Amino acid sequence: MIYFRDHYWLPVQGYSRFDALIQTDDQKREDVFWMLDFRCVAAGAEWRRVRHWERPSLWVQVNGFKPKLRDWRDLETLNYWNWEEEVAEDAVFGPSGWLDVEFYPRCGSNECEKSFVSDGIWRVAGREDGWLTVELAAFADGPSLMELLKGLPVQVTPEGREERAEPDLDFWKKNAEIYFVENIPFGTVTVRVPRNVRDPEAYALRRARALIGVDEPEHIQVHDYLKINERIQKQCPEKIQQDIFVELHFNGFYED
Repeated sequence: MIYFRDHYWLPVQGYSRFDALIQTDDQKREDVFWMLDFRCVAAGAEWRRVRHWERPSLWVQVNGFKPKLRDWRDLETLNYWNWEEEVAEDAVFGPSGWLDVEFYPRCGSNECEKSFVSDGIWRVAGREDGWLTVELAAFADGPSLMELLKGLPVQVTPEGREERAEPDLDFWKKNAEIYFVENIPFGTVTVRVPRNVRDPEAYALRRARALIGVDEPEHIQVHDYLKINERIQKQCPEKIQQDIFVELHFNGFYED
């Protein structure tokens, strides 16, 4: 279920996934950098004869959230739905991270409407094997989501505590510019490996098991930026060329 503008949307498998990046100096689980990517394309009868890459599309990327995980399965505990009281005064972003939103309204065009969103809310509602049910609500622009939430009625619990009512589906349909509930896989872990390591794949798998608790990957892909064409080499900083990037794939990444 996806609400954005006036289109009916279809998620694009493979591009929608949880990703993790392990740098060479990461030592603790909280050092791992996590991302959530979500992509969908316009669907329905009017687009039935139009290829995916020629349809309007929506890209959402969530960065900067800091989950406290024992291993990747604990992604099912993520809940950034009511976090306004947890934000430190000097914090630039809340614990839910920030959203980069790109909307391509014209099929087959590079025209793009970009938005940077710092007050979106999201949570993981459940997990089945390597797939997680994610609910997200945010604004691509316009009013502050947190200000609208403050306008919800306050209820008193039987214990006498005051709690703000949770927004229901009607609230999001009326107010949120982006709202979706979708199943998204734990998709890739990218490990940055020093060039002098004898077996980069084995090293990457050991690091991912130690910091994220992964099982055997379905596929391993090695990216060596010293072996690609000269034009791309010049665009890569020297310190990136010094390392090898090993990508571990899980739960059907690249599948339709």
